[in-house]
Amino acid sequence: MATKTPAGATTATEQRGVDTGRASADGAIDYAKIVATSEFKELHESRRRFVRGGTFVATAALLIVFGLYGFAPDAMGKPAIGSVTWALVLGFGLVLLSFVMAIAFARASRKWDGMVTTMMERYDGQPATRTGRFER
Repeated sequence: MATKTPAGATTATEQRGVDTGRASADGAIDYAKIVATSEFKELHESRRRFVRGGTFVATAALLIVFGLYGFAPDAMGKPAIGSVTWALVLGFGLVLLSFVMAIAFARASRKWDGMVTTMMERYDGQPATRTGRFER
């Protein structure tokens, strides 16, 4: 929260170390400069490709399965394996797909973390340090 103060006074936000968007004398990161780098653009495109592909796969799977549920209920009620119907098999497949997508995202995010670390080391000239906020 930004508050208007007399010239030279610091706000509570600045005292807590929250980024207010202004460069400071203590070496705050210039995010506009980072966004302009080719490494950032590569990271952004990699994430965008993953999200678009994942969204397409999940949406297509849901539309196909729900379409079959709605337009072929007799076929979905027939046994696939023993007394288990095709509707249950396809429903289980959707649940399995969600776990596969989560694992794929976890792997991709490790790659993206490495890209961010490399980018920050190149930008800062020093190893990127973790704050521990999201560490286990």
